[in-house]
Amino acid sequence: IKVLPDRAHDCQSHYGMAKEIAGLLGLTFKDSSQYFKPIEGSAANLKIDIQTGLCRRYMGRIIRGVKIGPSPDWVKNYLESIGQRSINNIVDATNLIMYDIGQPTHAFDAKKLASEHIIVKALDTGSSITTLSDEVKTLNPGEMVISDELNILAIAGVKGGKHAEVDADTTDIVIEVANFDPVSVRKTARRLNILTDSAKRFENDLSPELAGFGMKELTGLIVEMCPDAIFEDVVDVYQSPQEKHELAFDVSEVGKKIDANISADEIENILKRYAFEYTKDGE
Repeated sequence: IKVLPDRAHDCQSHYGMAKEIAGLLGLTFKDSSQYFKPIEGSAANLKIDIQTGLCRRYMGRIIRGVKIGPSPDWVKNYLESIGQRSINNIVDATNLIMYDIGQPTHAFDAKKLASEHIIVKALDTGSSITTLSDEVKTLNPGEMVISDELNILAIAGVKGGKHAEVDADTTDIVIEVANFDPVSVRKTARRLNILTDSAKRFENDLSPELAGFGMKELTGLIVEMCPDAIFEDVVDVYQSPQEKHELAFDVSEVGKKIDANISADEIENILKRYAFEYTKDGE
């Protein structure tokens, strides 16, 4: 399926594609977000400091006592079926979320951080980072990074770095579910020639609301894979939370917009098929 740019913000995922197909064919869409309930944890020690308007939302959570190992067979099979290599249970969980709902996520080894303090910033001066693929990349002023108080941990929205890489000895992690400015991510990824699946999704302007679903789903997967792990509360820094709005329109207005005759019944049927909540008042 070729996903064109106008639908890349929601259809570059199995969840989004399933919703679209259900609407097109009049099938029932099963909203999987209801299966992932928020998991309460102990008081959060994590501090998140957003120092740039290029990061619209950053959610983080410390999980202690994880056991790094192979993923369950169903996760391996899921990833292999779409041409992805299984790495370990935590990294696989972050990848699975991205392909499932379209929200990139990341995990850092908490014990490799200078402190449990995540900083999202645009660089004041040039710097460099060794990426997870062992490439040394030179970063320019203005490019957005994730860092602790001493080291750059990742190129925001593009690729993680080696410094806080999750490995076989990892026991405590910080999971990241964030939303970054699409133009910034695209420019940085293109300049560095790092064209990741993460960057591809962020550059198409994901909704910051998706991060909440991503955090619930990622937490649920890690609970399943590491049942003895200890979860701290989620820290959610949402710079400009989106408000919900009601949209009102009439049948004739829709007909003029699309230059076609469409009845109130047809409109109602479309709204039902895509699971929109609505009320009807005459036309």
